[in-house]
Amino acid sequence: MQTTQKRQEAETWAQALLDQMTIEEKAGQLAAFFPNGNKRLGIPHMQHGECLHGMVADRATSFPQALALGCMWDPELVEEVASIVAKEARALGVHHCFAPMLGVVRDPRWGRIQEAYGEDTYLVTRTGVAFCKGLQGMGEERLNRDHIIATLKHLVADGEPEAGLNGAAMELSERKLREIHLPPFEACIKEAQAASIMPAHHALNGIPCHANSHLIEDICRQEFGFEGMIVSDNGDIRKLYTTMKVCSSLEESAKLAMDAGVDTELAWLIPWNENRIYGPALIQAVKDGLVSMEQLDTAVRRVLLFKYEMDLLHDPCAKPEQESLEACYQNVEGDAHVSLAGKTVYYGTKRDDVEEVLQNPQHDAIALKAAQKAIVLLKNQNALLPLNVSALQTIAVLGPNSDRVLLGNYATAKPRHYVSVLEGIRRYVGRSVQVLTSQGCDPDTYLAVDIPEAVACARKADVAILVVGGNEITCMENQDVDDLNLKGDQQQLIEAVYETGTPVVMVLLDGRPSSIEWADQHIPAILEGFYLGQECGTALANVLFGEYNPGGKLSVTVPRNVGQIPCYYNKLIPGRAPDYYQSPVKPLYPFGYGLSYTRFSIHDLRVVSCDPTVEEDVQLAVEITNIGARAGEEVVQLYVRDEISSLVRPEKELKGFRRVFLEAGETRTLSFTLKNRDLAFWMDGRWVVEPGEFTVTAGNSSADEQARCTFAVRG
Repeated sequence: MQTTQKRQEAETWAQALLDQMTIEEKAGQLAAFFPNGNKRLGIPHMQHGECLHGMVADRATSFPQALALGCMWDPELVEEVASIVAKEARALGVHHCFAPMLGVVRDPRWGRIQEAYGEDTYLVTRTGVAFCKGLQGMGEERLNRDHIIATLKHLVADGEPEAGLNGAAMELSERKLREIHLPPFEACIKEAQAASIMPAHHALNGIPCHANSHLIEDICRQEFGFEGMIVSDNGDIRKLYTTMKVCSSLEESAKLAMDAGVDTELAWLIPWNENRIYGPALIQAVKDGLVSMEQLDTAVRRVLLFKYEMDLLHDPCAKPEQESLEACYQNVEGDAHVSLAGKTVYYGTKRDDVEEVLQNPQHDAIALKAAQKAIVLLKNQNALLPLNVSALQTIAVLGPNSDRVLLGNYATAKPRHYVSVLEGIRRYVGRSVQVLTSQGCDPDTYLAVDIPEAVACARKADVAILVVGGNEITCMENQDVDDLNLKGDQQQLIEAVYETGTPVVMVLLDGRPSSIEWADQHIPAILEGFYLGQECGTALANVLFGEYNPGGKLSVTVPRNVGQIPCYYNKLIPGRAPDYYQSPVKPLYPFGYGLSYTRFSIHDLRVVSCDPTVEEDVQLAVEITNIGARAGEEVVQLYVRDEISSLVRPEKELKGFRRVFLEAGETRTLSFTLKNRDLAFWMDGRWVVEPGEFTVTAGNSSADEQARCTFAVRG
């Protein structure tokens, strides 16, 4: 946290520079992913990067994708993951990254669902705050040499796009915006002091998010107290004119964005001198009087203040070596570059200790810990899992994802290492068990030529591990779908392997939940991993063979088919009992669901505080006991319902959770606090807590109620 003295020093430094800068030099400070240092004035460079679940750079640690991180239900571990990401980023010469993604995702057809933490506002909020704190640091560690600027994205409500299409226009009520989509941003601003926000691609209620001063200035800055920078998404300022047609020139695009409060521009596929809006267009807009010098100075000042706060003046990775605009296409020593549009773009200068940082074995250990915690056991009929290695002679490891590198969107192309499922199983069983393997089919084509080979392997094996799902082709940014079935001939492969009679364990690795109703009815054991990062195979092998007891919980609902969309758990109470013709209404797997190799009892939920008022917190306690035969982890989930309300509210809403480890037979007491805001809803332009009765339930998923209690709130 900056002291008052340091803030004053920064303001003085920034103003002195502004007094000397030309319009062109000021515009040069507003570039993301391009050189923004100034050699003449000694202004350091601030390098931007992507770090959604690991730094996008060669040999950086690759952690589980965001959707999988959400399945951990473990904010403390998320913060630890993010702190490692930040440390590696700084060593690689990066100061400002575009994460976390705070979309509350309500449509699995959307290709970017994998980048989000889940469908529930509370889960996304707690996970997002943890990631933001880890990236930036808190207190005296904030934005020091081991931390970076976080970017909250995308403002706002990109998680339920119309028809599941990326960038689709959204029409949302103020109530839904406030209750569902804005709370993660508010919490990250107030609790983690987030330093940057990125608007979304789409138009919200007819106004492009990059031209929405109500969102940026009125809500984020004035209401939430945001003091950081607003950075555009890639090329979206330009699209105000070229795509959305809300203005008639590039100069007017610059004006709209500046008026809305967008400080810097990300335009990494647009060459610096070819239609970068915060380049020639902004300069011309200032000269023509469309944008005032005061507006330009405000944006530049925000950038300069963060350069000062991060002490980039003394950062060897931020020296303003690049003088000309064309220098962004020049190589610098080392391999810390990215190739964009066929050109090598300046990507910062690595720190001297970069190898020591990247090769830290603790980073790999945390990546493995996160991968194991993210795995969700969906089905385990007759306790097929864990597998007993000593009872096996032959294992068949089959499927299109059994031996592939699967990291997900915004991941390094060259991780330091990657363990596939096949490799992880081979390492675990060693020479004691024969491992047969066949891909069977592709995940994205209809070439089933290897299915007979996979069937032959399954027939020879004691158990078949069938690894299916998707990849970067079937699920990614701008790769949305109109069904949720497994792609290619994977369903045919699953049925063929099942027909052999060999016990089958199905492992799902994908960027989105898939409709697997047939598999749920026939396959005895199913694991969901989404994308587990570099330690994927090791983590799954540890779970398959009982080295690690799975405890992950779904961060999204898994629908039976695409017709159930939207199928998030906390819809408003309907006016009539829902019903589909010849099809269940309930999803295949509910939000928060996940099994274990042991069993737990959640009981004795009670109110500790008494006679609360609408202004007071409510203190709760609950008991959890491991009633199984082995140690394990459970996620105790608290859901709240307002029994009588002036507006229709959801049947239940997640308002607390705790992941806890217990030995066999152990009992623990967990404490929870329900804050005033946890009981509130948005009505008439403000948050309201109405006096009356509230019900709290505790269980291990949104569909599980093992304990309940009620309390009354007085006015």
